[in-house]
Formats: sequence, structure tokens, C-alpha cells
Amino acid sequence: MNDDDKEYQDAALFDLLPESVYIVDRDTCQLLYLNEAGRQLLGMKPEDDYRQQYCYALLRGERQPCAVCSLQSHRERSYDKELYSERFQKHFKIVDASIRYQGHKAKIVMCIDVTASTRQRHELETALQAEAVLNETVQILYSEPELEKALDLMLAHMGLYLRAERCAILNVEGNSLHCSHEWCQQGIESQKGLWQELPLRSLERWENALARHNNVLVPDSTLMAETYPAEYALLLKMHIKNCVASPILIRDHLVSIVLIANLPQKEMDGASMMLLTLSYFIATSMVADQNRQLLEKASYSDIMTGVANRNAFIRDLDHLQRAIDLSPVPVGVIYFDLNGLKPVNDQQGHRAGDRLLMRLADAISLFFRKQEIYRTGGDEFVVLCLNMPEPQFTDRLSKILDHIDAVSALSVSVGHAWDEGSGLSLQKVIAAADAKMYEEKKAYYRGHHRVR
Repeated sequence: MNDDDKEYQDAALFDLLPESVYIVDRDTCQLLYLNEAGRQLLGMKPEDDYRQQYCYALLRGERQPCAVCSLQSHRERSYDKELYSERFQKHFKIVDASIRYQGHKAKIVMCIDVTASTRQRHELETALQAEAVLNETVQILYSEPELEKALDLMLAHMGLYLRAERCAILNVEGNSLHCSHEWCQQGIESQKGLWQELPLRSLERWENALARHNNVLVPDSTLMAETYPAEYALLLKMHIKNCVASPILIRDHLVSIVLIANLPQKEMDGASMMLLTLSYFIATSMVADQNRQLLEKASYSDIMTGVANRNAFIRDLDHLQRAIDLSPVPVGVIYFDLNGLKPVNDQQGHRAGDRLLMRLADAISLFFRKQEIYRTGGDEFVVLCLNMPEPQFTDRLSKILDHIDAVSALSVSVGHAWDEGSGLSLQKVIAAADAKMYEEKKAYYRGHHRVR
């Protein structure tokens, strides 16, 4: 393993996902990786080789790169759009992110099948003649990049249109419901703080219906008093006179409930139709958000060691420098370089070298937080400590050096630098630590021991 090795070497974890995932070289559009779901979608046999094929040829049957493909613009920012595939006759939500993969500048792309929710949306538009409201609500959900904010805006839009007193999202956590989002009509007191740890067993009738993708309509909660006393007691406690509840299911597992409460009776049926469809979009957005976080982790984490990677280092340097410019704080930097990695790789194999890298990352993690540790090269790690008292920094440095010296398998050149908060450029502090590490590296090859 050497400095040309990139942080992201193995994409096998994406074989566990049901969504199609592929990695493509941003310069050539050649496929570098295709997960099991993608191979199944294409009807590929185990012996079929997709490598070096062009993504637009294999996936779309085209002879030229796709005009809409973000790969052509070589942008670093993520791409997020819903597209229809003529080849598969399916709607897909496409989410991608820039990564470094096996020496390539690449894009990792996830294709989420949203055909069912898209079809449901079209059916609802025809049935309700409420195209404008539905599109506006979906637009709110999909255009707002922050899912939490999007859900709040969506609840408000629905609540105002349906003239409800309140709308909420209740998350299923074990045997309880917890309110994560709530919108209230003006003048209506919030119940979000009270709607926590609600017993799911009291809504057994709801749970059974929702798990089968059905809505629950309660036109008048007082009618539940004799037939379903536990449900009635809970609704009474929640100040619900009537309501419509719709399931948010992810892979057929009930994760949340969208609730519209205390609305005009004539809006009940329309609310039920709208909510059932919107719940599909909410579920799709939740999956997309989870996958986006996974993609971001792949973009900014070193998969092998679990610490931040070079992408994160470059990103954070800019953020940290701006913070230091506004308010100078003490800065400590430690540079680590694993000695003799190339001979280990050559003589014992890359797995042996990988074990050494993971052992060094684990050692550093004993004394510093993982968000402070970056793997910046094949055998290099950097620790950035901001606003830490110098005695604490010096103590941790001494302990990590003692620990490394005590581990017989680890030989590491280490350099460090400290700035008390003079406003010195972070790059200069890093360069000073790098220079000291380089001097120790030269001493190592001359056969000298570390000098603290």
C-alpha cells in the first residue's frame, strides 16, 4: 500500500442493499463496481463481467454519454433527481456522491425504485382533482434538502389545505410511539411534548391495519369508548376527536405514522386518499435520506480504519480555518507515518499491511476522538486538536507515543506542532508537524530511535 492508494477500496457492503448501486469513473464513464441488486436488475449471470463497460451503454443502451448525467459536468456536489427508465419501465430516484475509489476519481450512484409511489401519485391526482396541492406538497418534500425541515413544511401545507387542527408524525420505537414532528393550527396548543412514549398496544387495531398498508379512519373517537376502550382512552388523552392515520413502511416494516387530527368530516375521505399517497413519498424520502447519509459516510470516511479520510480533511481544513480567523484558538497537530509499510505489503501481502494500518488507527483512537483523526494518505494519519489546553495536548501526545513504542508490531514516525492561538494559518501548523515527522522518518531510516 502506498500514497497512491485511496481511502475507499472495497464496495462489497453495498451488496447488502436492495437498491441498485454502481461506481463509475468520472473521466471515462467506465463502470468500476456494480452491486448484486444492480446485476439482478440487468439480468446478469454471475460469470458476466461488467467492468470496463460504459455505464451509458450497459445501463441505458446508449452509444453516447447521457446528456442529463452529472458525470459530464465533473461536479463535486451530489446529484439527486427522479428519472424514468424506458429500458426497465420504472421510475428511479437517482442519488450520487463523489468519492475516490481504487485510484479513480469516481461517482457512487444509488438508484431507488420509486415506481409504486409515482404510480400512486398519478392515480391520486386523477381521482381527487387535487393535482396542484399534491404537487406542491411533494415539491416541498423533495426540494428542501434537509429532511427534518421538509417534513415540518409538508405537515403545515397539508394541515392548512385540509383545515385540520394538527398534523404529526409518530415514530415507532419498540412498543411506543414518539412524536418527532408536529404542526398546529394557529391558536391550537402543541402536544408534541406530551405525545411521547405513547403505548402502541393501546392502538393494536391501528397497528394491524397499518402493517397491511391500510389507513385508519376515526370519524368520531367517542364511538370507540365501548368497543375499543384502550384506544378511546389514549385518543382522549391526546385530545383527538377524529383523525386519519397513514403508515410509513420501509421494506414492509412500520416505522412511523402520519396523523391528521380534528379536521372537518367532509375532508376525511380526501385526507385519507392524499395521506396514503404522501406516506409513500415520505417513506421514499426517508430511505433516500438514510442512503444519502451512507453515501456521505462513504465519501468522507475511510472504510478500512473508520476514521475520516482525505476528502473530510480537505473539507474540514476550510471550515476550521474560517473559525480560527473569526476567533483564534489553540491548535495542536500530530502527524503519523507508518514505517516500513511497503516491505510488509511486498513480503507479507496487503492484508498484513492493512492490519498494521488498522492497528495504528485503533491506537490513535484510544487517545483522540475519531472526528479529530484523518487518514490523509496510504500510510499517513493526521490529528487536528482545536481549543485544547496545551498540557492536555502534551499529555495525550506522550501517552500515544508510549503506547506506540509498547506495541512491537508498530513502527511509526511522529511529528507534532502547537500554536497557542496566535491566529497562525492552520496550514502552517500542519506543515510544521509534517516537517518534524519527516525528520523523524529520516532518522528512522538512519537507524536512530525517536527523540522526543
